Amino acid sequence: MPKYYFHYRTDEALIRDESGSDHPDLDAAEQSAAEMGRAIIEKVAGEGGEMDAPRSIEITDAAGHDLLYVVFWAGPKVGDGPATPIEPATVH
Repeated sequence: MPKYYFHYRTDEALIRDESGSDHPDLDAAEQSAAEMGRAIIEKVAGEGGEMDAPRSIEITDAAGHDLLYVVFWAGPKVGDGPATPIEPATVH
């Protein structure tokens, strides 16, 4: 099973995934990255962090080749409720 690495990029930093994780294929890795994106947005929104800055999960293979970028962000806060999450989009 191939190993994929999920590097997290913000406007200020790139946080590298040094251990990676095994997935049957790139589609499964993409799904995992989308779930990570949702979890990150929920955490940032819950902490009152900056919601309009795009973030991404950059998926690479074991050799460090870029395979896929999953870009995500949350919409602006409207009313008294929480910010509105936007579904992650991929760039192939």
